[in-house]
Amino acid sequence: MKVAVISDIHANWPALEAVLADLPEVDDVVCLGDVVGYGGDPVRCLDLVRERGWLTLSGNHDLACTDDDVLGWFNEDAAVAIRWTIEQLGADRIEWLRALPPKDTREGALFVHASPRSPVFEYVMDSESAAANLNQLGVGLCFHGHSHLPGVFRMDDGWVEHDYRLGPVTLPGPALINPGSVGQPRDRDPDASYGVWNTREGTFDFRRVAYDRVAAQRSILDAGLPDRFAHRLDYGY
Repeated sequence: MKVAVISDIHANWPALEAVLADLPEVDDVVCLGDVVGYGGDPVRCLDLVRERGWLTLSGNHDLACTDDDVLGWFNEDAAVAIRWTIEQLGADRIEWLRALPPKDTREGALFVHASPRSPVFEYVMDSESAAANLNQLGVGLCFHGHSHLPGVFRMDDGWVEHDYRLGPVTLPGPALINPGSVGQPRDRDPDASYGVWNTREGTFDFRRVAYDRVAAQRSILDAGLPDRFAHRLDYGY
């Protein structure tokens, strides 16, 4: 079985279109959350994800659209984008976001937005947080997003290893696999990032896709959102 794993679309319609055009033949698609936030096309992105019926998890930006307490943790620019997003979405789409689960499983693997021990909020970006979450997994796999940094954390002889690469990697468990961000990459590569999990072969294929960044930037600026959300798309940070 082949499962495409996407995450952190962040209302970037041109990037989502490019990923869909690049997508090979797969049996399933899972979205790890943060469909909205930062970008200028929340309605189109949400409607497509919803219409496709993909397993979609709750990200912190999705949750902030439905929970004022979560929104209160955001920096001012991110909060501005969420408040604008709420105005665009309307009640029905907000209720869809509210109903998104924080975690789920497919083919024996755990899927979350952030981490096994904190499915919506924890950033796994260092050996300490990776080790704590890997120990919680046992011998399993967890696919997560949130940091926008593609790569694999795994244990090797008691030490945490972090691999970043393009193309297929093998996945002996336990492992934390981050497909990167569709709509706002942060690894100094501006191309949209996602991947395909081959459950039979036990591999994950990291893929990068160029997209029309000018169109994505224009939608952000036309919406009156903070300029930096547009400018960072050129640099992948």
